[in-house]
Amino acid sequence: MRERGRRFTQSGRNKYSKISVSNSDDYKRGGSILSLPLFLKCKNMLKKICEEAVKFGGKINLADCHYGETTGASFIARPTRYYYFLAGFVFLEKCSRILEIGTNCGGSIMSMSRALDEAKVRERNLVTVDIASKNEEGFLKYPFIKRIYGDSLEENVIKKAAGVFDGEIDLLYIDSLHEYEHTKKNIEIYSAKLKPKYVILDDIRQTEGMKKLWSELEEKFGCNAFDASDIARRPGAGFGVIKLR
Repeated sequence: MRERGRRFTQSGRNKYSKISVSNSDDYKRGGSILSLPLFLKCKNMLKKICEEAVKFGGKINLADCHYGETTGASFIARPTRYYYFLAGFVFLEKCSRILEIGTNCGGSIMSMSRALDEAKVRERNLVTVDIASKNEEGFLKYPFIKRIYGDSLEENVIKKAAGVFDGEIDLLYIDSLHEYEHTKKNIEIYSAKLKPKYVILDDIRQTEGMKKLWSELEEKFGCNAFDASDIARRPGAGFGVIKLR
């Protein structure tokens, strides 16, 4: 008889987590058990999407999607490498309903918008939230991106952001305060309200708190959580992708 190890509570569909059992490499998907080969197949699906995202993203013109301000440097007037990953991901997965937490100078949300069909981009829902208003001049070229100012965890900001969308969204991208509790609450609140298909987290390796959170997310979502740091060319700070549905 197998010795049963601890199980991890899952909500929603299509969630995987490992079950610790003696002499076995079984994994959990909802109420069923996956063998290690099936688990790895699931994991490889996300890996392939991420690899293809970089490939397709490299073909998208992001010339005016500037990285902007960063610690210890002046305004960087060029796209950073992981912008191509974001643009390619949005293109491949046909994400048109996107919420970004953490605007900074807007390079990320601008890059993602570049992956959308130009004829229909103004019909899409692209929303970005930040406590500060930066790069006003740059945003003049992207009038279809809705900016919401305030703390993403404040009730009025949550209401405004959720109110823009009529139903589920395709992508929740979080690049805000890189702290355990703040990031965790953003995931919980906006995933519950908007039920994104994907969550992408920046800086999962930057702090001990973010490393801890990503470890917990990997444990919870199993093969539906993929560390894309190297693929997205963000090996230092880190980049994580989670498929929720």
